[in-house]
Amino acid sequence: MPGRAARAAAIGAMVAGGAALGFLAERSVVRGRFAPRLPAEDSPLGEFAGEPRAVRAPDGSRIAVETYGPRGAPTLVLAHGWICTGRVWHEQVVRLCDRYRIVTYDQPGHGRSASPASGEYDIDLLGGGLETVVRTCTPPGPVTVVGHSMGAMAVMNAARRFPETFTSRLNGVALISTTSSAKSERLSLEIGIRAVARLDRGIRRLVPTLRDPRLLDATNRLTAASSDLSYLAARWTSVGPDADPRVVAFTQQLALDSGADVVLGLVEAVLGVEEDLGLDALVEVPSVIVVGTHDRLTPVVLSRRMAERLGGRVVELEGRGHMCLLEAGQEVTEVIEQLLEQRVPEDAGGERVSPAGVST
Repeated sequence: MPGRAARAAAIGAMVAGGAALGFLAERSVVRGRFAPRLPAEDSPLGEFAGEPRAVRAPDGSRIAVETYGPRGAPTLVLAHGWICTGRVWHEQVVRLCDRYRIVTYDQPGHGRSASPASGEYDIDLLGGGLETVVRTCTPPGPVTVVGHSMGAMAVMNAARRFPETFTSRLNGVALISTTSSAKSERLSLEIGIRAVARLDRGIRRLVPTLRDPRLLDATNRLTAASSDLSYLAARWTSVGPDADPRVVAFTQQLALDSGADVVLGLVEAVLGVEEDLGLDALVEVPSVIVVGTHDRLTPVVLSRRMAERLGGRVVELEGRGHMCLLEAGQEVTEVIEQLLEQRVPEDAGGERVSPAGVST
């Protein structure tokens, strides 16, 4: 066996073996000690449904869409992040659907949407999907678009690539828990996406091996059977220290429901994101950036950098993590509603402001 193939096989065996050992440790040591047992009726997050439909992405794959609220009302499109689904917008949908027409969708490979026909994921795929949803699932006229994490990267990508069918229609944009750039050669080593991006070259070499169907199947079976370790991972990486256990459990379940292929398939896209030009395309659009001060994945410094380039404002939610749209559902919804009603202060230079009750 050639040296490269032998190394790849060895890496694969180590990954599979490590996953198995982690699973056994979880079952024998951790299980039941950390993850709370929540009755189903006490965890209603995501338990709602809108008017379903399906549209075709530019590559021909199926995108699952849900629509809520009265026809003819101002339109709001919500783009979710990595290993989530449109149901992650629970707090915003239930608080706004009586007054606004809301469109959510599952990103390619997520939830009920099909994987890309080519099997390859990138930010262009996500931006093209968002443009398709806006163009085909909203009535003519202005539309407000909100993106969380990877979904916000899709917003910036669509703004750069589709000025006539997307950018020109924007009434306002909110970018939540995200960054416009994670290039390791341009960013210093810090926690979160910057630190991991320093490893991007090694990750690019490793991902094809990890996407081997046999390893993917084994990984999916192991993660589906796991509970407490994945709960701890969600609590540490995704939320603030005082997050409601129901939010942690919902975040955990969204991750467990995502197949290993979409997780691995988007690693390169997210860590290699370079959408500063997409951010520039939004400079004339009323906009706001939202981030939790406890966000470990896309820390506050990245939002401040974006605000300086955009000439906009940052709403910093004290003690909240990457999933602030769930942790601080009311506060995030208030920011979005201000945007819908065009009550966004025209603060320049990245001044940090906040709605009532939110620390800056």
